[in-house]
Amino acid sequence: MFKHFRALGIAGLTTLSASQLALAGPDSVLWSQNKENTEVIVSGIKVAARTISRLNQHLPLVRFTSNETGGTALVPLWPYAADDRCSPDFDPAPFHAGKGNEVWANFEFVNIDENDRDLLAFAIKADKPGRKDRFRVDHDIGCGHSGNEPALCAMISPPTEGDYGYYFLDRGMLKTDELLHRNPGAAIKMTISSHARGPVG
Repeated sequence: MFKHFRALGIAGLTTLSASQLALAGPDSVLWSQNKENTEVIVSGIKVAARTISRLNQHLPLVRFTSNETGGTALVPLWPYAADDRCSPDFDPAPFHAGKGNEVWANFEFVNIDENDRDLLAFAIKADKPGRKDRFRVDHDIGCGHSGNEPALCAMISPPTEGDYGYYFLDRGMLKTDELLHRNPGAAIKMTISSHARGPVG
């Protein structure tokens, strides 16, 4: 059997055990073998959620499929925490933009019942260790019935010096504790675009 398993893409680069891979099941895992070092690269929401939940803060970020316009990431949601953080940090690299350019993100709720989606709203903040975290969008992320004029498309402010990553902040009527109880494996899919193009899917 392979010596190492590593989660790539939505889970960052994190060593997985064979048992974690087995728990994910064949329907939720994409994998490929690196023949040079016998690592298996895996990517799947169940693996990612379990792996990231065991990580300490400021370890591997949730990565996008590309650091350029068009990259996609699947960000698992966490129970509502004392600091309002309800997701692991995701990589801010795709949100760098040249002067005069804009970077947009389109959002899609994954593994969440349609009846619950109207109750959700999330802000995005930049994690800046040692300093106050700052909002990175002008409105909440949501379907339009909860939060501050929410939408499923937003222009993201570019990262500044000292930003470690971006994360979701819970601002909806349905808190993530209850959301995850009702919708195990809930996540938010983000797709980077050079222009606003509305809800994904």
